Amino acid sequence: MNSHDEVLTNFLDLLIQRPNANELLKALETDLLSDFKPSNAIVYSLDSHNTSKEIYSNNSLANGITSEVFDSVLKSLPEGSNLDSLTDSKIGKSTNNDFIIMPISNGKSLKGFILVNLDCAQLTPDDLSLIEIIGKVCAFYLMNELPELKHSYKIEDLTAKVQLSARQLQIIHGFVEGKTNHELATDLGFSVSTVRHETMEIFRLLGASDRKEAAKIAQERNL
Repeated sequence: MNSHDEVLTNFLDLLIQRPNANELLKALETDLLSDFKPSNAIVYSLDSHNTSKEIYSNNSLANGITSEVFDSVLKSLPEGSNLDSLTDSKIGKSTNNDFIIMPISNGKSLKGFILVNLDCAQLTPDDLSLIEIIGKVCAFYLMNELPELKHSYKIEDLTAKVQLSARQLQIIHGFVEGKTNHELATDLGFSVSTVRHETMEIFRLLGASDRKEAAKIAQERNL
């Protein structure tokens, strides 16, 4: 079984290679989430009427996935919740615990979601935290990769009002200087795991795919 640190390292390595949607979804199944035995990963778009539409899948409904799955996920949310409750990038689960939903949001409204078929009942809080980090970054990455999502997304909209923590700014400064995770951890007094976690969060906040892009966006936005 891969450690969570190892999974995040593999994820960062994958993003550096700028995978297409197929490669990213396949990596979710065969590598990043392989310990949880997922059988499919599907991307849905969501229109202004909250109507979902499958736009990308490795196995395209091969496992009997239907439109009712998303309704099941919504029913599993706390009473009074709606689609907007997913725009904070929190993952959801289907009522029968066999699907994870990773929301794709521009920070203001839900634009779509990634549905991953796996056994949620076996997930620990740490597992859910790992999946949430991966889901956040995958969601922003796919906003740039898939035309059905890209038309409603501008990276400027997400970065215009972004506020990074002092720790995240220090790490971005390290990106500019070309420092490794281990060098940043030593210089800043953090663990390597913390640096990796903050790096993923920086990518999510800025909609960046790698360190170079994150540093460029931060500099352009005077963050």
